Amino acid sequence: MIKKKAIASEDAAVSTSRKTVDKAMQLLHAFSNDEAELSLTVLSERLGMHKSVVSRLVSCLCEWRMLDRDPVTKRIRLGMGVLQLGLQVANQNVLYRHSLNVLGKLVERTRHTAHVSVLDDISMLVIATVQSPDALRVNLRQGDRRPLHATAAGKIMLAYMSEHNFRAVVEDSGLPRLTNSTITDVRELEQHLQEVRRSGMAWNEGESFVGVGSCAAGVFDATGTFVGAITSVFPLNIVPQEQRKTIEEEVCRSARELSAALGWNH
Repeated sequence: MIKKKAIASEDAAVSTSRKTVDKAMQLLHAFSNDEAELSLTVLSERLGMHKSVVSRLVSCLCEWRMLDRDPVTKRIRLGMGVLQLGLQVANQNVLYRHSLNVLGKLVERTRHTAHVSVLDDISMLVIATVQSPDALRVNLRQGDRRPLHATAAGKIMLAYMSEHNFRAVVEDSGLPRLTNSTITDVRELEQHLQEVRRSGMAWNEGESFVGVGSCAAGVFDATGTFVGAITSVFPLNIVPQEQRKTIEEEVCRSARELSAALGWNH
């Protein structure tokens, strides 16, 4: 009987610890490039946690340098501890290590912003980006997330995933409409992805943001496994139809270069 009580007590402690960790993770993931600083009140309301609970978590995470509090505004932001861990991951990620050189050359050849992204849960995550040197450009930042169905890179990811995973993404995301050009019908998206598989390329025609287009191709590792996508992003109004073939060729070339750097020799 004593042993059973001890096990039950230990299980309860583990469950409590797990809930605390879950809340801390929700808190860290509340921040983004678009919302780099948030107040305690906003965090409490957004996460559905009591303000006192959020306050205690923030204090603990600040001690670990995972969060930082502005001494004047009292607003909260991600701390240097997160940056340190992120840099360690970047240094260990072979795709990231080879991306910047290839992206730099792609931008030189096209004069458009370019990025490398990977599949993360049900969205596309930008892990490396190089901005266009031109004044009229599309700005993207590392850490930006985009829905799969409304981006060129996301369509590449959908095209290479299993039918089961595709259905799961569709069910979880719901294919929300972001612009009038967004594909929101599953059958239409499936037909679109058939063309992506045939050509190995995907285009975004203002489907995520009005006036923003992109072209993407897949990146593969030494085993031929799909690991990410490389994309050229541009304002639609400055890219005439005759230049699209050039952009497509340069994106394909860059995808081959990056894949070769990862050991793929197809």
